[in-house]
Amino acid sequence: MALSAKRLGEKIGLTSQEMNVLLKEEGYQNGEPGDYSTTDKGKEYVSEKGWDNGYGGYAFRGYNYNEWDESILNNIDTSPERLSQIRTKTANERRERSAKKKKESEEYWATHSPLYSDNNSLEESDCDESNNDILGSLAIIGVLAYGLYKGIKHLYNRHKDNKKID
Repeated sequence: MALSAKRLGEKIGLTSQEMNVLLKEEGYQNGEPGDYSTTDKGKEYVSEKGWDNGYGGYAFRGYNYNEWDESILNNIDTSPERLSQIRTKTANERRERSAKKKKESEEYWATHSPLYSDNNSLEESDCDESNNDILGSLAIIGVLAYGLYKGIKHLYNRHKDNKKID
């Protein structure tokens, strides 16, 4: 039976990401997350499937994915030690990608935003003043909205009463 990396991983207690790392380390595929390709060793166990939403043109959304023969699990080291090693490696890679992305984002905003700086902290008094301004504005808006509501209700009732007097 052909199974995706997610389904293969579920059989041995791994996520799809961890299963892809395991397949890569065992030599059945190579590449990076989101861009894996099958090696010669893996070609006998894999079939490529495609999915699309049925539309053509700009709205055409689709992707290809690999379905692995279930017998590949017999050829892969799935010992508890190996699985914990894969989990640790995947978690470290995730952490590194997240740190890299955060660093790149901070570098981008440091160069492209005049408001961004490392010492970009407000004093508490500044926050208190801005909070007081916001609260005051909200109170005024609330009073005006309530007054408008009561005025419209009064005019509506008055108009309704005038029609009844015929």
